[in-house]
Amino acid sequence: MKFKASEDVDAPHDMVWDRFTDFSGFEADIRSRGATLNRVGNWTRTVQDVEWRGEVIVRGKSRAISAKVTQFSDKELCVIESRIGGMKCHQEFSFVALSPVVTRVSMTLELAADTLTARLLLQTLKLARGRVLQRLQGMLVRQGNAVEAAYRRQNRS
Repeated sequence: MKFKASEDVDAPHDMVWDRFTDFSGFEADIRSRGATLNRVGNWTRTVQDVEWRGEVIVRGKSRAISAKVTQFSDKELCVIESRIGGMKCHQEFSFVALSPVVTRVSMTLELAADTLTARLLLQTLKLARGRVLQRLQGMLVRQGNAVEAAYRRQNRS
């Protein structure tokens, strides 16, 4: 199952890239939802092959979660491969400068199930496809708005 979303952010490409690939905000969001997530090797800068491990509760049961940045093409592409229980996730972010101060961020999320439980969860997601797309788009919009606000503050100074 594949989901796609994109957002045009009114900020320079370099700033958008830096903010979207600083995963500390995403990590805090995940932790606030009750998951445990740890950086493997306590890395401080996002580069290719950095990893996370942890646990998340899905449908009342604790599931192992792992993620790894498998592609990190400077300022253009960031690919994260992850596994939640019996489900594989392929998440791809691409960044395109439309003008000096507008950047298009596109995200593709592809899910594949390996176990019966994961297949059932995937079926549920298929039924709620519209709502899942809204949440993904909302995540991009919130992150984009934060970058735009930071850019405006920077220009006022």
